[in-house]
Amino acid sequence: MSSGNPVSGFPRRGNLKVPVFNSLYEKRLWMLEHMAGALRIFGRNGYNEGSAGHITIVDPVDPTSYWINPSGVHVSMITVRDLDHVNADGEAIGGSKAPFSMPGFKIHYQMHKARPEISSICHAHTFYARTFSVFGKKLGMMSQDSCLVYENHVVMDDYTNIGFDEVEGDKVSSVLGDEMAIILQNHGAMTVGKTVDETGYLLILLDFTCKAQLLADAVAANNDAVEQIIPDKVAKSAFDSISGPSSLYAALQPDYELEVFLSKGDFLQY
Repeated sequence: MSSGNPVSGFPRRGNLKVPVFNSLYEKRLWMLEHMAGALRIFGRNGYNEGSAGHITIVDPVDPTSYWINPSGVHVSMITVRDLDHVNADGEAIGGSKAPFSMPGFKIHYQMHKARPEISSICHAHTFYARTFSVFGKKLGMMSQDSCLVYENHVVMDDYTNIGFDEVEGDKVSSVLGDEMAIILQNHGAMTVGKTVDETGYLLILLDFTCKAQLLADAVAANNDAVEQIIPDKVAKSAFDSISGPSSLYAALQPDYELEVFLSKGDFLQY
């Protein structure tokens, strides 16, 4: 591949639907562009500390292989050409072949095996999610935004050490079940979905929702204020109306287009 532009033939600005592709190779390039874009957006949100945090996607041309971001490149500097193509054994078979998080890959690989319907997993040690995670509890339905994960996020309520192998991936998969997000106690958050845009938006949403809950809980504790929680019936109705793969994909597109604008398309280089 040579340095070039985004996939041609597909409208960009204002396009809130996942495009349909005639070629799996075109789809791969589009997915890699959006993966690099999601990582750049994470960078603008401060989701990078050391080598913590990784995104994987299933390769559409060879679904037995995956793409993951390298561990030695700041997410704010990621381009398509930096991404690693990795087989099921964790061997780099294409892309930049740069060093990547093997523990992160092993955990994600087990999750991809357990959930073949998903194509992307995001994980980062975001500040507010990892702070909220110390309580080992789910988010309350405190706002309309909270309802986007109503009855679709879980908590893995123990921290036993850094997970270095497939066992940790099996453990996370078992707790996650068929839901879209998991809060890892004393660790951070992880999201899954059908596009990297969906999973990326969910991770950002979780972090800001954790921030809102931490602030609201602090105000309530110090002022004897009563938090008004959205009733289950209303929260379920809101979830059905505004959540789901298509809605969450669309929600990230303004940030993606802003990243294209601010970076002058730098991350699209391949």
